[in-house]
Amino acid sequence: MIQILKKPSTDEKAGILGKLACFDVTGYPRLFSPRKRAFRFHFIHPAVGERGQCVNLFKVLQTNFCEHNCFYCVNRKDRDCPRREFSPEELSALFLHYYRKGLVRGLFLSSAVYPNADRAQERMLRTIQLLRHKYGYRGYIHCKILPGSDEAFIEKAGRWVDRLSINLEAPDERYLSQLSPDKAFRSQLLERLQKIALFNKLHPLKAGVTTQLVVGGSQENDKEILLLSQDLYRDYDLRRVYYSGFVPMRDTPLEGNPPCPSLREARLYQADFLLRKYGFKAEELIFNVRGNLPLDKDPKLVWALSNPDRFPVEINRASLEELIRVPGIGRISAGRIIEQRRQTRLRDLEDLRRSGAVVKRARGFITIGGRYFPPEKRHDTGINRQLFLWEEI
Repeated sequence: MIQILKKPSTDEKAGILGKLACFDVTGYPRLFSPRKRAFRFHFIHPAVGERGQCVNLFKVLQTNFCEHNCFYCVNRKDRDCPRREFSPEELSALFLHYYRKGLVRGLFLSSAVYPNADRAQERMLRTIQLLRHKYGYRGYIHCKILPGSDEAFIEKAGRWVDRLSINLEAPDERYLSQLSPDKAFRSQLLERLQKIALFNKLHPLKAGVTTQLVVGGSQENDKEILLLSQDLYRDYDLRRVYYSGFVPMRDTPLEGNPPCPSLREARLYQADFLLRKYGFKAEELIFNVRGNLPLDKDPKLVWALSNPDRFPVEINRASLEELIRVPGIGRISAGRIIEQRRQTRLRDLEDLRRSGAVVKRARGFITIGGRYFPPEKRHDTGINRQLFLWEEI
């Protein structure tokens, strides 16, 4: 009997290629990923929007055919798995269908590399051009630049998208060789990120430039990761560095390796926030003997406990820079404290609480009108979900 093979439907492709796009991060650390998906569609992914609002993105790969053999990746060339690809016409029309139904508010487009980087990037660019020109779509688009693709694609894509990114994957070539031996860290990744950053400087993108690192897939430590992130923020003016905790995948060379603890990923995001928003330097943060952030306390609390000479801080006299280094006081609550001080002095913990500060964390690090408030018997070591609801997609 002759078996007739059915042509994969658009919905089947979207299910496979949308599910595989989950490894590109869009805002939530795994520790805080929504436990229940709001939609049954694998290609709709929640991202954290401005002021903490949840924004649904259509996140998808153009194809999962790949010429690379990355040791950790589900799409590696030698892995036996279903392979699908969208034509630009299919994908642009499919996205518009869900956008017009109000189910998504933007597109996050990535791809595996097949048959080569330029051809794969060209199909992605064609998808974007159809959305902008044929359909008149003016909403959010994030486009990945593929390693090894011609640098001319940066300018071509940059004309039409809100954000560009390329994944560095590892802190340097030593660790990249343990993950993706087919790729050259400097020539294919870091120098390409530099070109993207230069384009963004000359032609500012609405949502800037980002990159992503795999955490726990090689022997890298948190200090190496954060030193790199610090350099990227300073030298390339990156909007974000995303941290994707390593997850071992079946039928890959690294399937026997342990997964990255979700708490380690969360601590990196907290430390990253201190670098970007709180004036900390990576060299100031406290690491253990292996160069990793302690998991039992957040990095701001660990720093404060390790610098007793900086405390207590008098709430009625401290500068903004001093206030935001106090555990439990963030930039918003520090601003409210300073604003309140223009009217009247703070008198007690209730006044501090009204600013939005987390009083139980601040105790032991402050005085109010000269009065010291000792810490509770044990420091709060939990992770507040609210700490992560400040990011844009």
